[in-house]
Amino acid sequence: MKNILISGTPGCGKTSVAKEITNFLQAKMISLNELAISDKFSFEYDEERKTYIVDFEIFLPYVLKKIDEIRQADSPFLIIESHFSDIIPENFIDYAFILRCNPDELYKRLEKKKYTSEKIIENIQAEILGNCVNYFIQKQSKFPLFEINTTNLSIYSIAKIIVDIVLGNQDGNNYFIGKIDWLEKLFQENRLEEFFD
Repeated sequence: MKNILISGTPGCGKTSVAKEITNFLQAKMISLNELAISDKFSFEYDEERKTYIVDFEIFLPYVLKKIDEIRQADSPFLIIESHFSDIIPENFIDYAFILRCNPDELYKRLEKKKYTSEKIIENIQAEILGNCVNYFIQKQSKFPLFEINTTNLSIYSIAKIIVDIVLGNQDGNNYFIGKIDWLEKLFQENRLEEFFD
């Protein structure tokens, strides 16, 4: 079984893309966020940030057991999606895709999701700084790591890119990490102060 991780800042399309990929590949899917909430691994609620705090020491072994159960059921592919999918150990990852989004577009998407102003800015700052990419880089991982700019792409198109790379129908050179740099773009446009105090 090949495990495909999809990560990225909230609003970049992870869940929708993961669901679309399951249609292409007849894959199983684990949404870490949904799993954490549904199985009561969120023991605290951060009122200020409007989010649950997950106890990863309990949650991760549970997730790895789920992955093993799906592997034993002979599923050819498993999609694991979440903005914290970097918690998955390297030996459980065959491919990792980080979905990225232009900060201006991301702002609109998060507004539609009814995020608070503070949460929108927090997530846009994370996207500008490339936090999701950096978490994987710090692991010095050996598996292929890609990033896709979702700003002007449909969910179908993004899923197709991922499927083509995984199936070897596309080499992925255009999607290796390091090609997306919102920090430099905003610096050149003299707009960083819009998102950082």
